[in-house]
Amino acid sequence: MREKFEKYLFETNQPGSGRASSYLKAIQYLEVMIARVPFGFADCESIYAVEDITRIEELVVVVRDEQKKDSSRWAIEGIPASYLAGGYCSAALGAYITFLAEYEEQIRLLSLSREHTGTGAELAQKLNSELLNPGRFHENISTSEGQDVLREIKTRRNQNVFRSIVSGIYGGECCITGLSIAALNRASHIVPWSEDKSIRLNPCNGLFLSATYDAAFDRNLLTLDEDYRMMVSKCIRDLYSNEAVSTYFQKIEGTQISLPDNYLPDQKYLAKHREKLL
Repeated sequence: MREKFEKYLFETNQPGSGRASSYLKAIQYLEVMIARVPFGFADCESIYAVEDITRIEELVVVVRDEQKKDSSRWAIEGIPASYLAGGYCSAALGAYITFLAEYEEQIRLLSLSREHTGTGAELAQKLNSELLNPGRFHENISTSEGQDVLREIKTRRNQNVFRSIVSGIYGGECCITGLSIAALNRASHIVPWSEDKSIRLNPCNGLFLSATYDAAFDRNLLTLDEDYRMMVSKCIRDLYSNEAVSTYFQKIEGTQISLPDNYLPDQKYLAKHREKLL
C-alpha cells in the first residue's frame, strides 16, 4: 500500500512543494514513535498494513492530542520535533485516510464493472450513477471549497477506474506494440474526456496505448480505420525519411491493432476521431 500512497501523494500535490516527501517521512517517523510508545496502537506500528479507515481516524485523535503537549512521550531523539508538534504526522494521516477512501471507491466501482454483463454504454451509465460518499473526504462539504474537493476526488476516481477497466480488457498490453510495462502505458479516450461526460467511463471509448502512441493519438496524428487498422497523419508520413519516425510509424501503418474480446472500440467514436486526423 505504501507504493500506491506514494504515487497518490505525488500525483495530488503541487510539484516542488515537498509536501509528498514530508508526509512520507512523517509516517515513517510515526511508526518509530508507535514502536517506542504504542499508546494502544501496536497494531499500527506498520501503518501501511492498516486499511481500516476507522482505526486510522482513531490514531489521528491520539496524534493530535500528543502534538499539543509540551512534553510528549513521542518526543524521541533523532526525530525532528516539527513532525509531531508542527502537525505533519496528523496531516499525513489525514492524507492517508483520504487515499484509502478513494481507493475503496475505486475498488467498489471496479467490482461493479467485473460483474457487468451488458454493453459498454450500459456499464458507463451504471458507473456514472454511482454517487460518491462524501463523508470520508472533507469536513466542510457544504462550502464551495469542499464541493471543489469532492469534484476533484470524483474525477480522479473515475479516471483511475477507466484506466483499470481499459487495461484489463487489453490484458495490460499496448494494443499496437504489445508493450506490457504498466508505467509506460495509457488508457486513451477516443472521444476526449472533456467532450462527452456520458461516455467517459465507457470502455468502448478507450484504447490502451504506450506513451508515444497515446500522445500521437491524442494530438490527432494517428487513428484507426473501419477495420481497426492504423492510419498515420500526413504530417508524420512526410518525415518517413527519418529513421526513428519510420521505425515508430511507417512500420505500423495499415496494421490492425490487437482487439479485446469484449468492449471493442466503438466505430462511432473512431469516426469522430478520424475527422480530426491532421
